[in-house]
Formats: sequence, C-alpha cells, structure tokens
Amino acid sequence: MSKQTALFHRDYRQYSGGHQKVYDYFGHFLAHPEWQAELAWSESSQPVADTIWAGRADRCKTSYRPERADLQFLAGMDWQAYLPRRPEPERPVLNLVQHVRHADPNANVYPFLSERAIRICVSQQVESAILATGRVNGPTFTIANGIDLDDLLARRRDPAPHSVYILGNKQPELATNLASSLQAQGLIVTFHPDHQPRETVLAAMAAAEIAVLLPHATEGFYLPALEAMALCRLVVVPDCVGNRGFCRDGETCLQPGLELHSLLDAVARAQHILGGQAETDMRERARQQLALHTLERERAALFELLDNLESLW
Repeated sequence: MSKQTALFHRDYRQYSGGHQKVYDYFGHFLAHPEWQAELAWSESSQPVADTIWAGRADRCKTSYRPERADLQFLAGMDWQAYLPRRPEPERPVLNLVQHVRHADPNANVYPFLSERAIRICVSQQVESAILATGRVNGPTFTIANGIDLDDLLARRRDPAPHSVYILGNKQPELATNLASSLQAQGLIVTFHPDHQPRETVLAAMAAAEIAVLLPHATEGFYLPALEAMALCRLVVVPDCVGNRGFCRDGETCLQPGLELHSLLDAVARAQHILGGQAETDMRERARQQLALHTLERERAALFELLDNLESLW
C-alpha cells in the first residue's frame, strides 16, 4: 500500500522556534507508517544546506504543487502561498497555530482563521484566544509543544560558578542593561541581544547556572523556557501568556516582571537558593513538566488526529 503525502511549505530567513516546530512535525509525518512528507522551499529562503533542514534536503522542492498532495500542512503565512493554488476539491489542511497574535484583528495572520482547516494549537492559551474570535472555520485541538529531551540532556555540563546566560534577542535593550548590571555585581554573564543560531544559544544555556529569558509580552508557547529547564540549574522567565502551562513562579522557575529591577531581584533570589532545598524542589518540578513536553507525546497526539482525519475533514 502506497503512503499518503503531506506537503509542507517554508519561507525560511533565519532560525526560529516556529520553524523548529514545523521541522518537528515534518519528522512526525516521516515516522508515520502510512504517511510521507515533502517540503516546498520558497525562492526567498536561505539555502537549505544552511538550515535545520539540511539533513532532509532531498525532500525539499522548489516548486509548490498542492494538487499533488493528500494533505497540506500550513503554519504562519504559508496560507499566502497555498490559497492561490488551492486544489478543487480541497484536500485536508492541517494548520499549526503557534501564537496568540492569530486572534488579533490587526495581525497579518488573522484573516486566515476563516479558512477551512483542522487547527493544531501549541498551547491551550492559543486555542482559547483564536476560538474567542468566533472566526475559526474547522475543528481545533491543542497539542502542547514537545522538545527533544534526550538531545538536550546530552548537552548538559557543569557550569561555572556565578554564571548567568541572558537570551535577549526579543528584548535587546533590556538584555543589555541587565547584563551590564549583573557584570557590575561580579557575575559571569553571557548574553545575546540579537539573533543567534540555535546551537549557540543551547551551548550558552548549558554553560550557565542561571538562565534569564526575555520573551515578548505575548508568546504562543516559548520553547526556550523548556530548553533552559533541561540545561540550567534555575530559570528566570517573565510571564508571556503561552508559557503559563509549564512556567509557574517559585515552582518550575522564577517569574519576575519584564523590567530591569524585577529581573535583578529574581537573579539575586536565584543565586540565594542555588544549592539548597528550594533549588532541588524547583528542578524536580521542572523535570516533571519536561516529561509532559516530549516529542514522543507530541507525535502520539498527531498520530491520533491522523487516525481520525476522515471524520474531522
């Protein structure tokens, strides 16, 4: 029996968590006994060899032919490429919704909610946000984002004492000011106020005792928080809506406000509890959350959805 084909589309300018999750779902389809996956690579994208897709370059095509696939997998602005080429009759569309901004009438992705699709939301907060618009056309599910936990744990190392990593590409000015203040206190600080390759970020996390993550005020999920829980002793990350399912102040991480004085207080608190029972308890609760967010659980949830595809579409 021949496998069915799921067709993906990507316009890839630089690495992002959104691209990572599309890549992960591509892998899920390849692992399914009844499905295969192909990817249409836009002309404006980076060369495949320079991206996370390098190992699957043989499955990346330069032409986008939705009529040749049994299912479309769309995320973000992929709708722009798909809609002018939409086949008739339309075949199943899986739409990965990764941000609460899809529910914002001013967002460029908002109009796509009215297009027919089976939607997979990366967090309950995203699902609640888009359903509240009253515009969603088709069934909606939450499949919480998963991470490759084995890969992350293999990267762990003994960090230098009094070391802090700041991920600040989304809040560069705040990251720079925070780094200066912590360095003035004598701490060893590595910070990234601009975009960096994923490997660089993960290596910096693994080398630090404390990770301080500075997201936008709203996120759909915020993967770096889970990555830091796997790699660092303690994590400091403000609330950003999509991280509420696994980030809880004083339980799995510290959650100050997204301003300098609050962040400095949180780092001081983290330093104080390092080596004590509070750190042990927090790391154990973080470990429990990590176990709920594996790629294996994500894959199983997708497979269950695919098993019921006919009734859903």
